[in-house]
Amino acid sequence: MTAVKRCPRCGQRKSAAEFYRRRRGRLLSSYCQPCTRAASRQAQRRRRQDPAAAERLRAVDRLRQRRRRAMGGHGGGDR
Repeated sequence: MTAVKRCPRCGQRKSAAEFYRRRRGRLLSSYCQPCTRAASRQAQRRRRQDPAAAERLRAVDRLRQRRRRAMGGHGGGDR
């Protein structure tokens, strides 16, 4: 039997397969995959609009790139 869950953002009832699993455990995310992706896109746009936040994101990207180069380009599990 397929479990059904309601997404609080869109209000639709969807199968459990349409929800992401949380990082640890067997629990499902509160929001369905399309709503989670939309919220993520909106947050990314909002952060890029703020100059201070955009600079912080660039600083993090530069640090990741330096770490990758220091490890010989293998990434070292940064992803």
